[in-house]
Amino acid sequence: MIRIALLIALLLPFGVQAGPLDETRHCGEPKRDKQGRIVRRADVLDAFARLHPCPSTGERKRSCRGWAIDHVIPLSVGGCDAVPNLQWLPNEIKSCAGTKCKDRWERTVYAR
Repeated sequence: MIRIALLIALLLPFGVQAGPLDETRHCGEPKRDKQGRIVRRADVLDAFARLHPCPSTGERKRSCRGWAIDHVIPLSVGGCDAVPNLQWLPNEIKSCAGTKCKDRWERTVYAR
């Protein structure tokens, strides 16, 4: 019952927009702010962290030492900002500081 109330509370402010738990993978061109940066939804990130605890600590928070929340299909190529399109990745894979940079690889593959 609490989960249903939480879901309703998350969905109400967003009208026709996809809810944070909707099964969506491709949403087209992402929304951008005035500086051209892609706008991410905090409610989606919070819902993901509640459903999928931090791999290293088990805490249900967005901050997770050594890990980052990643979009399986990047927002920049039409992926949705929704829980089913998110995953935890180790920082060395997520960030371009490591030898295996997922974001750089994705831009090469998806931007064809």
